[in-house]
Amino acid sequence: MGRRLYVPDIGVRPATNLVREAIFSTLNSFFENGVQGLEVLDLFAGTGSLGLEAISRGAVAVTFVDQSSESVRSIRRNLEILEYEGQVIRSDVLQFLRRNRCLQFNLVFIDPPYRYEKTAAVVGELQRALAREAQTLLVHERAYSRELPDFGDKVLYLRRKKYGQTEILYFNMQE
Repeated sequence: MGRRLYVPDIGVRPATNLVREAIFSTLNSFFENGVQGLEVLDLFAGTGSLGLEAISRGAVAVTFVDQSSESVRSIRRNLEILEYEGQVIRSDVLQFLRRNRCLQFNLVFIDPPYRYEKTAAVVGELQRALAREAQTLLVHERAYSRELPDFGDKVLYLRRKKYGQTEILYFNMQE
């Protein structure tokens, strides 16, 4: 992306440049053209850094979801600064997923606060919200843990990468 994002002083932690670059480099191994042409959902979007990076790399549509009004203002401000377009929704992530069905996203970022304890519930609701025919890659950023999360039989673990105390997990969402 190359430009400095607006980051409100409310305790959000945008993905570092190293982690963001690593994520998008890894995505090139999953998608022939990287994120170019993909539809992306950025849950717990914070400043929107992952979704904004996806737009800068050619994603055709990005939906940002965060419950914080300050985060939503930050995302809208960053979209304006970068002259990008995206859909910004202020909502609790679980409520957003429960209200929506037949969603069509190729790529979903889940980057909740590190102490968030409902990630498995979010992934379960995401499974119910996605259209059956959707082929979706899930990228989950979290604090490093030796244990892999259990998201059920229909979420196939693919890969993990560790960067200091942060790790990125990649999953295939299956029917």
